[in-house]
Amino acid sequence: MRLISATVLMIVVVNVLGGCAIGEDGTPRPVTSSAGMSGSTESVTRAPRPEELKVEGVDPCATLTSAQQSELKIDEALSQPLDVLNNGKPAPTCRYHSNGRTLFSYNISLVSGEGVDYWEGSSNLEVRSESVSGFSAYRYKLSGTFQAYCSYAVDVADDQQLVVQFLPIGEGFSQDRMCQNSARGAELALATLQTLK
Repeated sequence: MRLISATVLMIVVVNVLGGCAIGEDGTPRPVTSSAGMSGSTESVTRAPRPEELKVEGVDPCATLTSAQQSELKIDEALSQPLDVLNNGKPAPTCRYHSNGRTLFSYNISLVSGEGVDYWEGSSNLEVRSESVSGFSAYRYKLSGTFQAYCSYAVDVADDQQLVVQFLPIGEGFSQDRMCQNSARGAELALATLQTLK
């Protein structure tokens, strides 16, 4: 339990001080948990996409409009590549920060060259199969932790995915609330991507 608490604390501190990503601590490929999906990951079938949204070449800081940023209480946006898959290939990412009384950030990454089947591997992440705005997605977080972060990886095109991380800085967010925020960020980003094609 102490190791898990230390890991969570390290993740939050690293994000605040160094701007590093969740998963840059050597986390191997994630496993789909039995709580998240039934059956083997080899038999996973995803629903057809409502449409194909290619993210290659898109400015990650164009994924949320000014109105959407206001809804999410975002104060600033910084384009900074992030190795969100922990594979040595940083993806174009916009780090949207809130600097109000409650501090948090949304990292929105546009991944090319690796589809959402990446999240069907094996590691210490808890991965659940879900849907965001009709697109198949995986929700993931570090296994055995609460109130650390919540992320969604959305299947937008062949070998491409939209990854949205909600990262609290400090306390004040339940795990459910973090996942609701992450899902809402993904919904808004998908809506914007549909206008950028």
